[in-house]
Amino acid sequence: MKGKNRLFGLTVLFLVGTLPAALWGTIYGRIHRCPVSRPVDPQRPMVALTFNDGPHPRYTPQILDILYERQVPATFFLVGKNLRAGRLLVQEMASSGHQLECHTYSHRELTGRSGEEIRREVELSQKALENILPGEEFHYLRPPYGSFTPKAEEWAGLSLVRWTLDSQDSLGKRGEEIYFKVLDEVRDGDIVILHECQETIDILDSLIQALEEEGYQLVTLDQLVENLPPEKRKDLPIYGGEAEF
Repeated sequence: MKGKNRLFGLTVLFLVGTLPAALWGTIYGRIHRCPVSRPVDPQRPMVALTFNDGPHPRYTPQILDILYERQVPATFFLVGKNLRAGRLLVQEMASSGHQLECHTYSHRELTGRSGEEIRREVELSQKALENILPGEEFHYLRPPYGSFTPKAEEWAGLSLVRWTLDSQDSLGKRGEEIYFKVLDEVRDGDIVILHECQETIDILDSLIQALEEEGYQLVTLDQLVENLPPEKRKDLPIYGGEAEF
């Protein structure tokens, strides 16, 4: 009996010693991934996939895995209050070559709020980001629910950006409905809004494959802005702040 207890104790010690090392190895590998790097051809149609509301402990890792497997860069609009708990996910986004932007700190609608409150939402989010990625700065703010006023343009200090194609994945639609809505409506230069939710994860891999088979390059918001011709760039839903093309 003593021999069995000793063996059990040694087994526990082995697992306690090796599991954290294996877990750290997995985490280290994720936050030190080689960045997705694809040349952008301005002569070919392009679409920017953007994700709202992260980082989320359940959904974000699945989205990042799909994007990395497909070698597709995307833009994440992050909620500042989620950043501390999602520290490792934010590091993984950055190391994977994704663009990180602001979705306010509290995810409260900006309309009806004072200029000081709007500025505070951005400042708190920026501070939370710098605590994880020193020197990293937001350049765009996506207002929650897409709602804002001229006061927000004045006080945010960032360019405000909406979208040109709403996948409606936040409205309780089934994955199949989201998939066909995007494919039926997508056009060159679109900014597609998606959310970090299970319905999007269910169709994301298939959606990326279908878009690429139709000839679209999948790019970040910055890549879209930089590579669209001026006549299309001026129609992007980007307002105020640094939005000088």
